[in-house]
Amino acid sequence: MIEQVLSQIKVDRTLNIPIYQQLEDQLEKLIADGTWHLNEPLPSETVLANQLQISVMTVRQAMAQLVNKGLIFREKGRGTFIAPQPMDRHLQRLESFTEDMHARDLPPSSRILIHRIAPVAKTITKRLGVAPDQPVMYLKRLRLIEDRPVAVHDAYINRQDLDRASLERVGSLYVLLEQRGVQLAEAEETIEATAADAETAQLLNMPTGAPLLKVTRLTWDRNHVPVELVVALYRADFYRYAVRLRR
Repeated sequence: MIEQVLSQIKVDRTLNIPIYQQLEDQLEKLIADGTWHLNEPLPSETVLANQLQISVMTVRQAMAQLVNKGLIFREKGRGTFIAPQPMDRHLQRLESFTEDMHARDLPPSSRILIHRIAPVAKTITKRLGVAPDQPVMYLKRLRLIEDRPVAVHDAYINRQDLDRASLERVGSLYVLLEQRGVQLAEAEETIEATAADAETAQLLNMPTGAPLLKVTRLTWDRNHVPVELVVALYRADFYRYAVRLRR
């Protein structure tokens, strides 16, 4: 695959266009037309330099431009990969992360980092409508697409009967709740910008201080009883929220 793609890249020293710009333009076109796919590795800078008989510094300059455009990303020790482009998230329907990804034909997965039933902060119990000393379920999950971490969810659920094994088996909190007879009806969601702290940055493979979308959602059942309060931190290059307005 890499050899086939490399054969499509040419540089012309007779053109009045810098070589790094020629390389950048051709790589961008190959990414745009789907020749390379999400999370697929690009040839190393050394391989590209040898193939095109140009300097590694020239290749590095072209790659840096593509990183700045958000088209590729680097992972230390692994290489350079095609970056996912932000997906439009329309604020019209109450659905889970898993349901949203399945609708896009993307394979979601989760890694449970914390699962416990214990008292939580009063600000949380107040929003869930429970007594300050009443234990609730706290669930911290790393959300992944094609094994790439894209979000961290901290969920507080007004239940005590959702065991970890069932969550891992079903894969979706909303589906498990519905299996237990909970009919989710509506939610209130707020969106704001924030920056990744050290722990979140490590989980999402990004620098500390990198931009994130912070989404806080309170969900009610059909009897308007609060069921879940979730604080979700998404990579800013993953979701792009869209709202249609009419007048």
